[in-house]
Amino acid sequence: MRFLIVGLGSMGKRRIRNLHALGEKTIVGFDIRPDRNAEARETYDIRTAAQFSDISPKGFDVLIISTSPDAHGDYIRYALKHKKHFFVEHPTSNDGYKEILKNKDATVKAPSCTFLFNPAVKLMKKILDKEKIGKALAFQYHMGQYLPDWHPWEDYRTVYFSKKETSACREMFAFELIWLNSLMGSRVKKVFGSITKLSDLDMDADDTVTATVAYENNVRGTMLIDVISRKPFRTLRILGSDGVLEWERFDYKIRIFTVKDKKTDVIKVPKGNPEKGYVNEEEMYIEEMKAFRDAIKRKKTYPHSFSENLINVRMMQSLEKES
Repeated sequence: MRFLIVGLGSMGKRRIRNLHALGEKTIVGFDIRPDRNAEARETYDIRTAAQFSDISPKGFDVLIISTSPDAHGDYIRYALKHKKHFFVEHPTSNDGYKEILKNKDATVKAPSCTFLFNPAVKLMKKILDKEKIGKALAFQYHMGQYLPDWHPWEDYRTVYFSKKETSACREMFAFELIWLNSLMGSRVKKVFGSITKLSDLDMDADDTVTATVAYENNVRGTMLIDVISRKPFRTLRILGSDGVLEWERFDYKIRIFTVKDKKTDVIKVPKGNPEKGYVNEEEMYIEEMKAFRDAIKRKKTYPHSFSENLINVRMMQSLEKES
C-alpha cells in the first residue's frame, strides 16, 4: 500500500513510526510548514511534497489525516472525492461528517480510537464483560495533564490545542468517551456540566470540563477533564452491583474488590514503550494502525465508526451550549 500523511507534527510523525513498525515503507508526507517536511525527510527517510497540489491522487492509496482538527474537513472531502481509504485523528468538530455519512462506497473511513487498544482498557473490558464486579452502575473518571507538558519541545500557545475552537479539552472529552462507552456497553444520551477556564494559562481555550453523563443503559458517570493538573492522571473508579474496579493508569495496576471474596485483587498492566518526550506508549498506536490496515485488507472490521464518533462530538457541543 502507498500512504500519504498530511500533517507532520507530533501525530503525523507518530503515524510514520507506526507504519514503519508494521513494515510499510511507501510513505509520502506533506505539511504546510517547510521545517516539518525537512524533519520528516531527515528523521524518517520519506519523500515529502512542498505543496499539496504537487501530489497526484493516483500516487497513493491511503490518506492519513494528522493535521490540526480545523483542517480535517477539507482533507476528508478530498479523500471522499478521490475514493481513498482514510484515517483521521480525533476531531473537535463534525466538519466533514455529513459527507462521510452520505457516502456509501467501499473505502474504509476510520476515526481514531486509540485507547480501545490500550492494554488496561482491554483488560477492564474483559473484566466487565465477565461481570466480575456485577453490573456496572456508575463511574468516576479524571483525565488531567498540564497543557505546556503536552508538547514540551514547543510553545503551547502556538499549538492548535490552546485555541478556543480546537482546544485540548474539547478534543479529549469526546476522545475519552470512545473507550468509556465501550466499557459501559452503551452510548451517552445526556450530558450536564460545564466547560470553562480556571487557570492563568496564556490562551483563550477552556482548560477544564466537569460533566455528568447519563447512558442509555442507565449507567451514570462523572467526568473531570483538565489541562491544569501539574501531575498527569487517568483515574477511573467503576461501581458495580457486586464490587468495585479501580484503575490509575500510571500505577499500571487494576484493582478489583468483590463482595463475594471480601478482598481486593490486583492485576498488573503491562508497561509499553513511549517515544522520548511522550507520555503515551507507542504500542497502542501501532495496533490502531494495524486495525486500520486490516480493515482495508478486509481481514477485520475497524472497531469504531464516524456515526459513533458524531454522537460523542455532539455531546461535547451540547455541554458547551449548556455552559
